[in-house]
Amino acid sequence: MAEVLEVHNAVVRSLIARHSGYEVKTIGDSFFVAFSELLNAVRFATQLQLELLHVSWPESLLAERDGSRLLDDDGVVLWCGLRVRVGIHVGSARVEVDPETLRADYFGPAVNFAARVESKALGGQVLLSEAALSLLDEQARVEVVLAEVGLYAFKGIEGTQTLYSVCDAALRGRSFPAEAQLLLCNRCKGPAVCPLCDGDDS
Repeated sequence: MAEVLEVHNAVVRSLIARHSGYEVKTIGDSFFVAFSELLNAVRFATQLQLELLHVSWPESLLAERDGSRLLDDDGVVLWCGLRVRVGIHVGSARVEVDPETLRADYFGPAVNFAARVESKALGGQVLLSEAALSLLDEQARVEVVLAEVGLYAFKGIEGTQTLYSVCDAALRGRSFPAEAQLLLCNRCKGPAVCPLCDGDDS
């Protein structure tokens, strides 16, 4: 696992630098990255999925079902190695300097929601919030493939929001397991933040 993370981290950090991102911090094996431009965030995420296909992964990972090399009918590599999920959201944040690392850290509702968007993605998938999609300009839309994924309920947010997948055209053949997109309360099967029984399944 250490070798897998070393490869993953090297690819992520290379792309952060290439697309003018800022590595806020790592949490376990996850990266929290900030961008001043939405287009750079989208390019980072879509390029990440491509570059992870072409690095030297340990044979032990490639031997696993979720790490194996899979091609489409035209011989295009769709899957190979670690399957990383990404969530993208836009908004303002409160910035504080960590007294130990002396690096800027970001806080606030937009940061929290970005993490929730990421949590809904599956391995190998990049998801955009409604807010992010609304700010995606025509240049960015031409570069990528966009698709509506479905409705999700989020803790602390009234109603539901639609999330969208984004990928490079080379990976448009990737498919993900079909699942109910609207999260439901485990007790009464109402919305995840349920007014009927105050259930909280998010």
